[in-house]
Amino acid sequence: MPEPDPAEAAAHHGYDLGGHSARQVDRDLMRWADTILAMDVTNLTALHELADEHTVGRLALYLGDRDVPDPFGQPGNAFHDCIEMIVAGSARRLQRPDG
Repeated sequence: MPEPDPAEAAAHHGYDLGGHSARQVDRDLMRWADTILAMDVTNLTALHELADEHTVGRLALYLGDRDVPDPFGQPGNAFHDCIEMIVAGSARRLQRPDG
């Protein structure tokens, strides 16, 4: 059975990942960002190790109290479940311009 395709799963939910590319987080990128969200505690810990006194306060776990599970290597539904979890979690992170 072929590995599930994250781009196909995203497209199924109405998201186009065509313009997305990975980038290694560095201190300059951290200084640029207003908020730095990690999907899991392991990545949050790594970001804390890279952070300085100016950026450490910008770090948070995306869902606040739990990890977004990594869907790689999991069955195809894991990508769909992950997308739904990320979308549901976005409400706590995004503010509407009108308040």
